[in-house]
Amino acid sequence: MDLRALIFLPALVGAAICAAVFLTFAAHYYLTVLESTAAGAREVVWGGESVTDAFGKPFYLAWLLCLWLGPAYVIGRSLAGSSGVVWLSFGVPVAVAWLLYPVSQLSSLSASSVWLPLHPQVFARLVQRPAVTLGFFALTLPVFALGGLSFKWAFLTSGEWQLLLVGMPLLAVAMILYARLLGRLAFALMFTKDILKRKKKKKPRKAAGDSEARGEVADPEPAVAVQPADLPPISTPDGELAGYNVLMSDDPPAPKKRVLAEAVDDTPPPAPRKVNSYPPDPARTWTDADEDTAPYGMNASEVKDADRIPEAVLKPSAEEMELLDRRRAPKRPKRVWNAELFVCFGQPGTIAAILILCLIGLAAGAMVRVARQFDPTASGG
Repeated sequence: MDLRALIFLPALVGAAICAAVFLTFAAHYYLTVLESTAAGAREVVWGGESVTDAFGKPFYLAWLLCLWLGPAYVIGRSLAGSSGVVWLSFGVPVAVAWLLYPVSQLSSLSASSVWLPLHPQVFARLVQRPAVTLGFFALTLPVFALGGLSFKWAFLTSGEWQLLLVGMPLLAVAMILYARLLGRLAFALMFTKDILKRKKKKKPRKAAGDSEARGEVADPEPAVAVQPADLPPISTPDGELAGYNVLMSDDPPAPKKRVLAEAVDDTPPPAPRKVNSYPPDPARTWTDADEDTAPYGMNASEVKDADRIPEAVLKPSAEEMELLDRRRAPKRPKRVWNAELFVCFGQPGTIAAILILCLIGLAAGAMVRVARQFDPTASGG
């Protein structure tokens, strides 16, 4: 009796669960670094987004990446089989994704829909910054190759557990560094012009003399509205009837009456009446003189206006004042590729993200190796 199936099935289920969790966290961290860098931030803004909100991010990135990686993998396998060169099955997909994936990601960021993989505006902006574009591809080539090689060590290698321990940290670092480089490119392209945008031309106004010379007939003037008072009344058995006038929007407003100032009476106000006690005396008789008496006394408000308005409105916080300060707005970078790319690796949020990816990735890689080792359908089983 082959007992390998008892180990293979739980390992396969565990590998699928750990891989799904790893891809969710990896997509979330990747897009967080990309969006923060593309907005011009020097450091990554790590938010408290829940896992349920990041559930659809792996499918979004898989669509952009597999759009080129899928056909490239088929072409690489066919070239490797026909030529006998084994590394083509791995090198061709990596090269195609390295060249075409950034275009899809930038198109998704600039298009009206994030699911749009190609947009002509991206090509128009890349042409305007040729040095920055060539620098991006030169810097990302080793990073992309390192990411592909570390992914192969972590998930596509059977046995050799030492490669899993080395490949998973390298994969996490390569992913964050690539997102940093791509976001920096997107930030540099933000200061270019959209040369494909069409400007609406205003139609010139035609003069009256030109229209008469061309034999064109001018538009008739709008008819003046006639009020019912200007029309003859209608004869009815009850007499003549006339309608009411209608106030048009173009009619001038009626003149306002002049307000005359009145002299202020300097006589002192009468003394306040005595407030009736509460509860009233049941033996007292209610008369007409009690109609004007006030049942309760009125005192001045003891609350000041400053106490009614919250202090947060009167004195804004420092964060709100920074939003109004335009001096801190993102400016065009003088040098796109500099040492600021590595500033994020010293942040506690980035270090925590790398550690989380390593722990989940090690669990997923271990499950994949166990499932391959105890696969009953493998040769020699």
